[in-house]
Amino acid sequence: IYERLLEEYPDLLQVSDRTVRTLVKEEKRKVFGPSEAYLILEHPGGEAQVDFGHLYANYKGVRRKLCYLVLSFPKSNAGFAVVTRSETREALLEGLVRIFGFLGYVPTSIWFDQMSTAALRTRDDKGRLMACEMLTRFSNHYGFRVKFCNPDSGNEKGNVENKVGTIRRNFFVPEPTINDLEAYNKELLGRCAEKNKEEHYKLKESIEKLFEEEKALMKSFNKIAFDTSRYLSARVNKQGLIRFETNLYSASPSYVGEEVKLRVSAERLDILTKDFSRTISSHRRLFEKHAESIHHLDFIDLLKARPRALKYSGIYAVLPDNWKDYLEGLEKDELRQALEVLKRILTKDDTSLAEAVLKEAQTYEHLSPDSIYLTYKRMKESREIYEGFMDMSFSQPGYETRLRSYDSLMASGGLL
Repeated sequence: IYERLLEEYPDLLQVSDRTVRTLVKEEKRKVFGPSEAYLILEHPGGEAQVDFGHLYANYKGVRRKLCYLVLSFPKSNAGFAVVTRSETREALLEGLVRIFGFLGYVPTSIWFDQMSTAALRTRDDKGRLMACEMLTRFSNHYGFRVKFCNPDSGNEKGNVENKVGTIRRNFFVPEPTINDLEAYNKELLGRCAEKNKEEHYKLKESIEKLFEEEKALMKSFNKIAFDTSRYLSARVNKQGLIRFETNLYSASPSYVGEEVKLRVSAERLDILTKDFSRTISSHRRLFEKHAESIHHLDFIDLLKARPRALKYSGIYAVLPDNWKDYLEGLEKDELRQALEVLKRILTKDDTSLAEAVLKEAQTYEHLSPDSIYLTYKRMKESREIYEGFMDMSFSQPGYETRLRSYDSLMASGGLL
């Protein structure tokens, strides 16, 4: 609040940040009542706590509710965060790897709460709680101990819960604009490091300096990548789709009825052949309920066998208008040929180029699938040959034409 006042009303602000803290504390007491008392805990250096928070952001042009993962170090009060699209186990592990990589170090141990959506805990044969296999392998790879809080005991990781609120107030108010999540997280980690230059609330030294002392107790970051993805089996239905959670993803009509493998990460879902030798299709992971991710291009071969189903297919809706008009006027055999040409164009380029190619081809006397493809090849070739020469980084010397220089030669007959 103080930083926003300083930024938005620099001429009117005449109090210190301590005064603002006191005022906010008094107002909170009026709203929420007196705070509960807790024991003052001593935290060993190098130990960390982890938790998720929530924020609203303008994400790729749409206001969305997102998550952010916070890793805090109670001894120094250092904290670091990355934004994620979910609270899944994949998001948790990938977020931790990103923070570890930024720090260059890994905590000696990390405290987790129940995190039911991340499914981090399981039970052994005697019913005792223990870390799930994936978390165990992850912690062994990076070299930290896993510790779980008791149920309904948020005070056991009070540092990270406070840090979740601090980061939300300082970095996510007002609501941020996020177009590239990877680039935003890189910037966010830098801002967290800058925030850690502030003085520790109790020890009167910079958090950054105290955290540097903690690093001596930690292990160096293991740069060998750990696969945090989840692998599952699925079967392709009659529509060429697979279901994961509540959502549908397109595989390929050629795999109808076959078993495939799913590789699920925080942001992607890949559909692989049963023997993992080939990627059939790759999708952005969906977190909405009952949504679909369909690569319509994969179904053009099926449309070639049933060309009259074109108007009722998903790809028809995303075609440029000139292609819709052109395809509607074709007979069966020529329609198949045109769909093959369209597939070749869209495999390597987007619909805007497909629209430009057809517009160019329609200027010629005879329009056919072959002429459209030749036009596409010519336009692509022209782009690839000349595109690199259009933007010259050097400046060419100027010159002035002087025709009078030739007059003496003309008069003496030197050129005639």
